[in-house]
Amino acid sequence: MRDFNGDGIPDLVVANATSNSFSFWAGNGDGTFRDTGVYHDIGSPYSLVAEDFDGNGTVDVAITAASGWDSIFVFPGNGDGTFGASTLYFAGTSPHFIAAGDFNRDGQIDLAVANNDSDNVSIFINNTR
Repeated sequence: MRDFNGDGIPDLVVANATSNSFSFWAGNGDGTFRDTGVYHDIGSPYSLVAEDFDGNGTVDVAITAASGWDSIFVFPGNGDGTFGASTLYFAGTSPHFIAAGDFNRDGQIDLAVANNDSDNVSIFINNTR
């Protein structure tokens, strides 16, 4: 859970594998959430991670797209609970799990993706700044 819309209340993003999308659920502050947006055309999303990848102070989403895409999509957060156009990065075959961290210690959040069918890991070093 992260605050995607800047109201100080934790929100959710959820991968929807059967509808090839992810959903944004805004927190109400009382432990409940409301569905406020769906983003389509991801291609069988399997897992996602939320971090400020571009360093602009808003939370972005990186999501794996396994079925036929063999890629990850990175959606920049707008800070109001909406997301901008995605950037597509090719991974190995059938990427499933994704993790974020500063792997090369340069102060930027990088991505690691476990590729199920190619039995390897793709590392994406962040160079956005």
